[in-house]
Amino acid sequence: MKKLVLVSLLGAVLAGCGGGGGSDDKSDNNNNHRPNAAQGTIERVSGNVITVNGHQYDVASVGYSHVDLSTAQLEPGMLVALTSSPARAVGKHVQLEPTVTGLINITDAATGKFTVNGVELTYADLSPEIQDGDWVMVSSLPTATAGYHVLSVVKFEQPELLGMFEVEGTVTNLTNSTFTLGAALTVDYAGIAVEGGELRNGLWVEVEGEYDSTNNKITATEVEVETYDDIDNDTEIEGLLTWVSSDKSAFELNYRGRFNVTGQTRFEDGNKNHLVQGAMVEVTTGVNNVALEVEFDNDDNNTGDWSDNDIELVGTATIISEDNLSFSVQGKTVFVNRFTEFDDGLRFDTLGTQRVEVEAYKVNGQLIASEIELAD
Repeated sequence: MKKLVLVSLLGAVLAGCGGGGGSDDKSDNNNNHRPNAAQGTIERVSGNVITVNGHQYDVASVGYSHVDLSTAQLEPGMLVALTSSPARAVGKHVQLEPTVTGLINITDAATGKFTVNGVELTYADLSPEIQDGDWVMVSSLPTATAGYHVLSVVKFEQPELLGMFEVEGTVTNLTNSTFTLGAALTVDYAGIAVEGGELRNGLWVEVEGEYDSTNNKITATEVEVETYDDIDNDTEIEGLLTWVSSDKSAFELNYRGRFNVTGQTRFEDGNKNHLVQGAMVEVTTGVNNVALEVEFDNDDNNTGDWSDNDIELVGTATIISEDNLSFSVQGKTVFVNRFTEFDDGLRFDTLGTQRVEVEAYKVNGQLIASEIELAD
């Protein structure tokens, strides 16, 4: 058994492009409002200035978990969260937020295939300086097939990091004692009190525990559900639309939370009709998770495997299971979680024998209900 401490990723999961030099006490070249906080990928590093989501920020401090790092270790493509620095009045604290960290096992250098903590990954631009056994940070986006679209792989050599490992992903195949992360990594959470809310299929989680490489299984010591429920106002989050309501009035970002679209929502480089699964966006948050602004990242929009992931089912709800919050419609099992929206006065406990219309999406072969309403 290898000791595996799996740390937190926000949300995850973000990509960007462009950038330029600047400082935290000046407006960027586009004269756009610069959010007070941001979550996204580093687009450019220039001295102590980084570009995230098209805005430039002075860096006051850098950290990963409890380890202090330096600005010199920042690289484009790394996932980060920027907040006000507790130590300095000027500049931001940059918290590294990778998806996977640990010792790398390169399985095919020619195609960039490798594993970290049993998770199979591919990155065509894998540096030849990275060798088997190196400790790396992997930043990635979620995919419609429960995998990871890798954005960067960065090697670190600090001794303090070598005992720290991270894997996050979407929960599927949930039982009372185990669940699956990603496509095939089993997590045993028996006896663990889950933090951040009730554990359900379709939710994004972080786990701490021990990794058994022989059985590709994690024995968890901590499990936490990751959401945007408590996100601060005026935070700009970059990521993928993992669900969009049929009337475009709401969307889910990075499997971590829902944002509402109102008449006051502003759109850049697109409009409301461009809200589709798999689209890359930058969302500026307001009160009660209202999307104040949605900017489409057209350079990185590739809906690809998301195009067939919007599923609609109509029929009578049967085989209601209170234990795993699931029901059957049209012979298919559908799961609900904290983000499922019930309309027309429906509740999970009133679904039995009701004729319903279900909007759902698929994660690792399982259907997750986004919205449930009475059928016409």
